[in-house]
Amino acid sequence: MTTLTIPPAEHGQIRLFAVNRPVDAMARTLQDNDKAAVISDLLGFAVPSGSAELFAVSDLTGVGLPRYLTDGYTVTEAQITADRARLDALEGYVLLLFSSAFDGAETTLRIGPDLTLIGTYGEEQPTMATAPLTADAAQPYTGVPNMTPTTPPRGRAGGAVILLALIVAIGLILWWLL
Repeated sequence: MTTLTIPPAEHGQIRLFAVNRPVDAMARTLQDNDKAAVISDLLGFAVPSGSAELFAVSDLTGVGLPRYLTDGYTVTEAQITADRARLDALEGYVLLLFSSAFDGAETTLRIGPDLTLIGTYGEEQPTMATAPLTADAAQPYTGVPNMTPTTPPRGRAGGAVILLALIVAIGLILWWLL
């Protein structure tokens, strides 16, 4: 049994596992059961919806697992290069487990014999370069605070309701006469 410790507040990490069950047995299991239940059975705990992905590598024919990770999940090519031979050699089913499965909590995973950890890959995070805001309105604590709330106008709402009721009544009378 393999033990993995997930650090607190982790995000943007993808763990790739090879599923060590025969392909035909996995296909039958997925046909007879809900995919979320199969994922929970493999991991030994239930994961939130969208926090894991289970599929046959053969589903990626023409794309391949390395390209699926780089294009679909923005894993950098540098990370893939180190494991490319292993990724290309994978057959059968694989399980992708995302950081969102742990809700930011420190977690210890005990992985049984049905799964083999192939690698952990970080999704590339975009750089957030922004120009500084220089306008006076963008500066904190600018403007004069207004401590007294404005009083809403009175009297007009009642007149508008009466006028609307009158228009509806005239419309109904005209409709009834025609």
